[in-house]
Amino acid sequence: MKRRFAVLFVVTAMLFSLVVGCSQSSGKNSGNDKSTVRVSVSLADSTDYYIGTIVGARVSEAFKNAGATVDVLDGASSVSTQLQQIQNAVTNGADIIYVFPVGDAQAYGDTLRNARKAGVKVLVSHNNTGKGTYDAFVGSEEFYMGAMMAKMVSRWIDYSLPDAQKVKALILEAHFNETMAHRVLGMRLISEKFLRKADIRNMYFVKKDGDPVYYKDAAGNVLPVDEPTGGLILDEEGYAILNPFYDPRVELIESSNRVSAGVNATEAQAALEAAVTNGHDDIQIIMSYGDLGITMSQKVIEMSQTGLLKHDLPELAVFGSDATDANLEAIAKSADNTTVFRGVMAAGDLVNTLSEYAAKMVRGEEVPEITMEPLSYVMADENGNLVTVMYTDVEQLSPSIEEFFNY
Repeated sequence: MKRRFAVLFVVTAMLFSLVVGCSQSSGKNSGNDKSTVRVSVSLADSTDYYIGTIVGARVSEAFKNAGATVDVLDGASSVSTQLQQIQNAVTNGADIIYVFPVGDAQAYGDTLRNARKAGVKVLVSHNNTGKGTYDAFVGSEEFYMGAMMAKMVSRWIDYSLPDAQKVKALILEAHFNETMAHRVLGMRLISEKFLRKADIRNMYFVKKDGDPVYYKDAAGNVLPVDEPTGGLILDEEGYAILNPFYDPRVELIESSNRVSAGVNATEAQAALEAAVTNGHDDIQIIMSYGDLGITMSQKVIEMSQTGLLKHDLPELAVFGSDATDANLEAIAKSADNTTVFRGVMAAGDLVNTLSEYAAKMVRGEEVPEITMEPLSYVMADENGNLVTVMYTDVEQLSPSIEEFFNY
């Protein structure tokens, strides 16, 4: 009889341990068991090639390779939709949330802070949602990135059109949030003689009537500013500051669609066609906010060969963003004008950094709170060799970012 009771006691104890163990594992993950870490990947627009494929797919793969289960959420270019999806992910037990925000960064503050209070680790990229909203942010200073396109365009003109007095450039812009406006305004530096306050909402530099202001030229001569002085950024002596990214040869031609033509291939091509219809068949340069270089190169070649654009291929250029393998291959081929895709502005290896941090977060390892990727542009030399120029290798903007954007 004692032996029966002993056996019954052992069996009961084993069952109790099993029940306790199951109940403990059903709670929120601590992140120590890699196979049970749940990740929600929240994308601004998963149908966008850069956001969905270049960033979203690679980051999702990094999470999966580290042992997590991944749920990809499509914000469909709606801030409210993305915020609701993030809230649902927290409610449904996500351990980590990666966010590529749609629009106004400040709109994400409360939702992401609440997610972190609930114990969720938050990784954000591209559009900084503010202090306390993430465990890690990876991005770049978009204003300087746009400035690199201005410098790249000038370099191409120097080499390819050395005798040019005036060159028309169609600027294809995009403006879903302030971060995007920063890049567009950086691109627009190419047509500004002086450094000015930026109007983010309208994506222009401020030009208003004001009191007389002077500047010093390269030789040190003091001269009057011959354009509206309201909005100028002044140095410590009260002089206007000459813009090191200004190129007087470039005349910017705007698209009527300043919201999305720079990221939508169909709208970008329509913008070029409209510009030509409006008398600008002498456009020689396309400056695209986003990853449209290959598409627009093909369109420019077609329009040149059919006579809609008056210039021949060696005198035409398309510039875009993102140093993807496909883009770099196309840029290399521009050396013999197989393409007219001449260069891209790039932010380090942002996607690789994101993927690295994603894996570390699954494993419970520490990651830096803020990582700003180095900026550069990439072009090809006459032999098709790729040449990378870093932002640190060009003349720097002396005012701080805050001085440009505190208007």
